[in-house]
Amino acid sequence: MFEAEYSIPYAGIGPDGAMKLPVLLDILQDMADRDAHRMSMTVADLLPRGLSWVLRQYRVVVDRYPGHESLLNVSTRHGPRRNLHSIRTFEVRDAAGPVASAWTSWILIDTARGRPLRLDRHTTEVYTREAYPMDGDAPSLPVVEEFAYDTFFSVRRWDLDRNAHVNNAVYFSWAVESAPDVIAAEYELGKVEAEYLKPVEKNGDVRVRTALLPDLQGEKGFFHLIDGPDGEPKAHFATWWKKRK
Repeated sequence: MFEAEYSIPYAGIGPDGAMKLPVLLDILQDMADRDAHRMSMTVADLLPRGLSWVLRQYRVVVDRYPGHESLLNVSTRHGPRRNLHSIRTFEVRDAAGPVASAWTSWILIDTARGRPLRLDRHTTEVYTREAYPMDGDAPSLPVVEEFAYDTFFSVRRWDLDRNAHVNNAVYFSWAVESAPDVIAAEYELGKVEAEYLKPVEKNGDVRVRTALLPDLQGEKGFFHLIDGPDGEPKAHFATWWKKRK
């Protein structure tokens, strides 16, 4: 397990005085990179070898949103599953207790061919030695064929990551921003599940098709299908919103 502390910056606080979701996602991404750096398994380490990480699935559950300058304790573990998926989990706490948790699944690919690779042939000795047995089910998103409305977003240069693809956290913003304003005013985001299909590059606008899901224990749910500028599906998201206290 790798562990570190983070403080929430002023820029990471929304109008309600609480942490914004993108700040949490940035912290988790930074934690993953710092841990991978210890194992010589960052994207920067892998690209010269013709390899890179690609995110396939993501689940984040937020218990509550702390305020400005709250000190967060973040821990992360990793471990292979079926020698193909590298699972990474996160736990976030502060002095008041649990804040959030996340489950992610990554695939190591050959960048020239875009094909997934066997982990045991390309990971480092530290990655193997520190691997942790991973449990928990992968996100299971609903099948949706009818959508209520569309929202469009432009891909910006600063949305791109080291792979020259749109950073995974930007997809969250597209999905969350496409939920109705009335929901965001009365509810706060409690859970997001995502499946990434294909990368988006900087080339035009993306279309987010949104459908309403049946309420789940009083929570409002939405399904978001993200289409790239080429019209092909790039990601599926489900967002669940709980009533603000």
